[in-house]
Amino acid sequence: MSPTPEAFRAEFPVAQEWAYLNHAAIGPFPQRTVRALKEFVDLFADTPAYLRSEREDTAQTAAHYVAELAGARPEMVAFVPSLADGMNLFANGIDWRDGDNVLIPVEEFPSVVYPFLNLGYKGVTVRFVEKDAHGRTDPARIAAAIDDRTRAVALSHVEFMDGYRNDLKQLADICRPRGIEVFVDATQSLGALPVEVARSGVSGIAAHGYKWLMSSFGIGVVVLGEDALERIRPTYAGRLSVDVGYEDLNYRMQWKPGAERFHTGGLNTLGLTAMAASLSLVTEAGPAWTAQHTAHLTDRLIEGLDALGYTVASSRAPEHRSQIVAFTAGSREQDAQLVDDLERANVSVTLRGRGVRVSPYFYNTVDDIEKLLEALPPR
Repeated sequence: MSPTPEAFRAEFPVAQEWAYLNHAAIGPFPQRTVRALKEFVDLFADTPAYLRSEREDTAQTAAHYVAELAGARPEMVAFVPSLADGMNLFANGIDWRDGDNVLIPVEEFPSVVYPFLNLGYKGVTVRFVEKDAHGRTDPARIAAAIDDRTRAVALSHVEFMDGYRNDLKQLADICRPRGIEVFVDATQSLGALPVEVARSGVSGIAAHGYKWLMSSFGIGVVVLGEDALERIRPTYAGRLSVDVGYEDLNYRMQWKPGAERFHTGGLNTLGLTAMAASLSLVTEAGPAWTAQHTAHLTDRLIEGLDALGYTVASSRAPEHRSQIVAFTAGSREQDAQLVDDLERANVSVTLRGRGVRVSPYFYNTVDDIEKLLEALPPR
């Protein structure tokens, strides 16, 4: 039996009063996550009971869920505090040489860019690739910008401004035969869309947990491609990085065989508790069904926006659409007013560079979209 949004809606009390269409900004905790966090906090407050308790390996549980969402093996999953930490892991894991460069499309999310800009002291240059005539990332332009010193391409799977979805396999097919790494920000896709790390051929993805993974701040993930461990070295090391006991005083530098080598110490157990609980629900819905469901919702949204006279800024091409749609009334001032007006109508959306950004998830219904459309004045 296929899932239905109504089956999940009770997990989100916010949906009783709000048309919450803002997951690209922040994903609320499901009720199962609230319960799991309360149980953890209560147990941790009673530390003798915590020490005596037989607890599941929360990191292992979360890694299995992430791997299922990312088309990868749990052994290739590592946990980081944020997207920026994940991109720094990638940026600093390469043996760069003076004069090397990395290609990044213009208008990328800042946490994708800064880790590579910070390599300037090594003589590494960030070269920004312009968009095409329609303002989209163009693989042909990236291919044309590659030279014999290009070592990496960094970009988002789904772009935060308007939800444009890049073809990761196409990019990997361009880059990997030339020995160029492809590092991907999957914050706006992991959980909401099918992501196939192994099949796509990218070097790795990184994602923060507070949006579609509904795990709040301070917890994110990195998922490496199958052969990336051969090329990306750990920048930091700690007792969780090595495959020996923490009481081993011979200090053998024996990396763990999988992506856990990128852990150092003191994992964010609270964040992992939230992630494991939330991902049990995200995987229950499943990215394939979620993508189909949100496509149905955004089809209705685009149809209604066209009828009302608004300009849809997002791509309409099926291969580049995502669960995020941006539209505009014609100016930033007008769009900002629309966001305020929608807020007063209990419709939660966000203002971004290309207009009003709408981002539904698996528990949203057509009624939520209709509530948004009814609150918009015709143009």
